[in-house]
Amino acid sequence: MRKKIALVELFKHREPALLVSGQTVSNFGDGVALVALTLLVYDTTGSLTKLAWFTAARMAPVVVLLLLGGAIVDRFSRRLLLLVSDGARAVLTAVLVIMIATGQLRFWELLVFGVLFGSFDAFFLPAISALTPEIVPEDLLSAMNAVRPLSNNLMGGMVGPAVGGFIAAFSTSWAMGVDCATFVVSFLALSLMKPTPKPNRNEANSMMDDIKEGIHYVRKARWLWTTLLGVTLVNALVFTPMFVLLPFFLLHTLHDRQFYVGFLLAASGAAGAIGALIVANLPSPKRRIRVVWIYWTIGTLSALVIGIATNFWEVIIFPVVASPMMIFGNVIWESLMQSEVPRELLGRASSVDWFVSLGITPIGVVVAGALANQIGIRTYFVVFGLICAVPGLYILVSKRINEIDESRVNPEPTAEP
Repeated sequence: MRKKIALVELFKHREPALLVSGQTVSNFGDGVALVALTLLVYDTTGSLTKLAWFTAARMAPVVVLLLLGGAIVDRFSRRLLLLVSDGARAVLTAVLVIMIATGQLRFWELLVFGVLFGSFDAFFLPAISALTPEIVPEDLLSAMNAVRPLSNNLMGGMVGPAVGGFIAAFSTSWAMGVDCATFVVSFLALSLMKPTPKPNRNEANSMMDDIKEGIHYVRKARWLWTTLLGVTLVNALVFTPMFVLLPFFLLHTLHDRQFYVGFLLAASGAAGAIGALIVANLPSPKRRIRVVWIYWTIGTLSALVIGIATNFWEVIIFPVVASPMMIFGNVIWESLMQSEVPRELLGRASSVDWFVSLGITPIGVVVAGALANQIGIRTYFVVFGLICAVPGLYILVSKRINEIDESRVNPEPTAEP
């Protein structure tokens, strides 16, 4: 009997196919915008610190509003919230295009754009996580959780940045216009999906009660809160600063030309896409927590290569290793969340997940920029690559944290009929 390919089976279902198609187009626009905005801030200010501040401005509202976003996601149709988020971001990007084209854009206005854009991301992230098990059969959850980063890395991390580098070299307003159009396409794809109902919930609960209920659930699950605390350091001090510090390292330390920034992001995206394609068809491991942290720890330690990198081809080793390792771990983690967390709590649990794992990232990016200015980018990645690997090593050997997988490793014997 021929083995079925999970990704092929996934696209036989109408709703997941529409969601993935719209997001794939939107991810391409995000990749174009990533290069355009990085070069726009750098050309406008010439400052690594201000580039870090812009990145923080986009991430800060995500962190601040995530818990509220999770409570809202568990009150309303998840598909409807995705429509609102995509529509609002399309309008914001259109306004930015006009400001760039008319020469009226200043740095503080870019910061305002980042804050507003990030505010709608705070609803989008838990909404898409909670919508997934509503429209995808359980045996295809891993494939769906892999195809999203696959499209994100292929289009948003490889094709988008490569195309964006050339478009932005000609016109940043055109590059951002492409991003705006892709949000519209994603909005239309969501519109074609069947409406989804509101989740079941205790109608007597206030918004604050809902938030507290989500936090309480996470606090009770040792496997959940320990992983979130460990990954927040990695995200804040290694993985996110990678996309801020490495472009600066290429331009100022190695004196490479600007299009190498696009190639760097494209290489990271290509590696991530290959990783997502591989993990999409792998069975869920029995020791899910340990396997997740093996991948994430390898990705963290790959930052050490920057300490000895002397050319572009050595620099890209870091993102080319880190990107697939992040995705391998993320896919297993998200499938674990969707399998273990009750459906009616999934939006709030996902929002706490994002809130904690990204909690100090805006501060971490600013701190990374400041420290890298003082001690150098090479030293920064060596020191914090080692520091941030410690929590993962602890979780790998902890029996209590890995208890969630005990029944999978040693299943109860089936009783004789």
